[in-house]
Amino acid sequence: MESKALPRFLVVLSLFVLLSAFSVNMQTTSAQNGTTTSDWTYMVYMSGDSSLSSNVGDDLNEMKEVGSSDDLNIIVLVDQSTSVDTQLLRVMAAGSESLPLSSVNATWGNELNLGRPQTLVDFVTWTVANYPADHYVLDLWGHGTGWSGVCPDKDDFLEPTELRLAMSSIANAGIHLDIISIDACQMGMVETVYELRQGAEFAIVSEKDVPVSGWPYAEVLAILADEPTISPTDFGIALIDEYMDWGLMHSRYTLTLALIDLGSMEALVNAIDAYSSEASNTVGYFNYELITARMATEEYDGSYQYDLWHLLENINSHTEYKRLETLSKDVLVALDAAVVYERHWTNTLDEPAYNANGLSVYFPPNAPPSAYLTTSLGQDTAWDEFLADMAPYFSNLVKSERPLNLTAVSVDTDSDGLADLFEMSVFVPSFQASSFELEVYGPDGSLAFEYSSGSGGQINIPYTPEALGAYSAAFYLWEDGSLVNYSYVDSDLNKEGWSTVSGRVTSNIGRGLKWTQIKLLEADGSIIGSTVTDFDGHFILTVKVPTDTEGVNLTLSCGLGSRQQNATLQQLFGTNEQDFELETSHLSVLWLACLTVVLNVSALVILILWFLGGRVTGPHSREEDNRWEDHPSSGEEQHLSEVPEEPYSERPELHTDKNKTF
Repeated sequence: MESKALPRFLVVLSLFVLLSAFSVNMQTTSAQNGTTTSDWTYMVYMSGDSSLSSNVGDDLNEMKEVGSSDDLNIIVLVDQSTSVDTQLLRVMAAGSESLPLSSVNATWGNELNLGRPQTLVDFVTWTVANYPADHYVLDLWGHGTGWSGVCPDKDDFLEPTELRLAMSSIANAGIHLDIISIDACQMGMVETVYELRQGAEFAIVSEKDVPVSGWPYAEVLAILADEPTISPTDFGIALIDEYMDWGLMHSRYTLTLALIDLGSMEALVNAIDAYSSEASNTVGYFNYELITARMATEEYDGSYQYDLWHLLENINSHTEYKRLETLSKDVLVALDAAVVYERHWTNTLDEPAYNANGLSVYFPPNAPPSAYLTTSLGQDTAWDEFLADMAPYFSNLVKSERPLNLTAVSVDTDSDGLADLFEMSVFVPSFQASSFELEVYGPDGSLAFEYSSGSGGQINIPYTPEALGAYSAAFYLWEDGSLVNYSYVDSDLNKEGWSTVSGRVTSNIGRGLKWTQIKLLEADGSIIGSTVTDFDGHFILTVKVPTDTEGVNLTLSCGLGSRQQNATLQQLFGTNEQDFELETSHLSVLWLACLTVVLNVSALVILILWFLGGRVTGPHSREEDNRWEDHPSSGEEQHLSEVPEEPYSERPELHTDKNKTF
């Protein structure tokens, strides 16, 4: 029998089906081997060989509620408290896929020490190689003890130096982690987060303890499953919100959590270094104030961990030390840049966290232990030296102080009633290695003038300020580089002058509003000055700069009947301009215009009537006066009716005498 060739379209169709099946099979095999690129890979380093061993199952079950997918891989290295129980898992929906530990490292057995940094490095590098993704999260799960360490395996923690080594190795392998999420207690410390700076872009950490249930993993992983294209920043914020929202309903403990920009940590640590060096110079003089400020600062669950922002604020308020205040501003600016997002909630049954700001710092009542000196913060800053200098004063509050007699007043040199010169004088005692310094700060808080001397005796220092407002002066006396006297003067140093505020008040349809009251008010509502607008809505208000408020944040109030608008003048100085636009309807503007027209017409009619009345009665009155003058009384009263009437032609001509007032 003769064979027939298959139609061409059937051959093409068969090849297409075979290729499609092969492609599907390759994609499936590729996905199982983890060689396709997902949106996210979420790595959990689950160190449960501790008292948290019984909590491992609960969190794994939460992860299984979401499970891995094409967009999300959930890879877990988990170890519990029994022997040979280390597992490597790819968490799936309602289950998990066990992966051989030897595939990560040929030397790995079934019992690993997760307290070793190399275990962490091997896990991360293997996971990234086998489950590549656009974004990576490394979740450190376990106990945390602040700067002392995290993720203990029995008694072996990942200490600060080991964290630094692990992050450096991960970075050197060319791996860029988007987020390191630390599901552990007390890890929101500058000392801890600074160690992570080489390994990731962001860190998620808590200043306080974390409940044993940890993150609500079902809700957290659902964020990535539902929105795989979410940015790392938005995911970090969403994780914090899910944690806090969960805690509001379920936690018996106070909660804190913050998203930290690790790229900002070096700037923060540099600012802390400058602050620490200055603080070390003051401890013998300000020991009581520093200890009191520390006691007033919010402390968290660990050993002497204090919120950094709150601590600096309290030191400033207790010492009024201008140099530390200036340096603290640099720290706070850097801290604000580092803390991308922060939330805290206080459970009244637990310790408060009303003043949590994202990162805490170590401040013990004794010298820091040798292990602390190995931290990067201890090595890169003078904070550990400051702690060591402070330690003796917790048990002995003796103060090193020498007397310093000084005066600082403002004077009026040109007798115009305005102070224009500062006269400062100080008697510096003579002793070995002494020096004196003066700093004058302007109304905006910036350094305006400084003076120093290495000799003793009477010193007179004049200074002519430029900007209007209240100034302050800081006097420093040093001995061998240590502060032995500090005096701060914030009164009687005023640069006085006049300032003008001008502007225009218009309606919402552009009409100038006249007779509108303008008032300049201080914070307590007292009036500094007031005026009203002219016929076109313009106003000019000239006032003396109030030195008690430094001319800062004054309120300029514009009122029109029940309508009122306020504006804040950031700094009253020289000439200031401020316009107002009041919401006035067309009808009310028309009503005001009509009222103005009526009042103007009425005034014009009254003026005309008055003028006409004066023309009618004026000559008659003057004629009568002339008659009295022409016929004076000679001791007897003579009535006008008795005066004989003269002929019209003989009456004197009426004229105006410029020298006479009628």
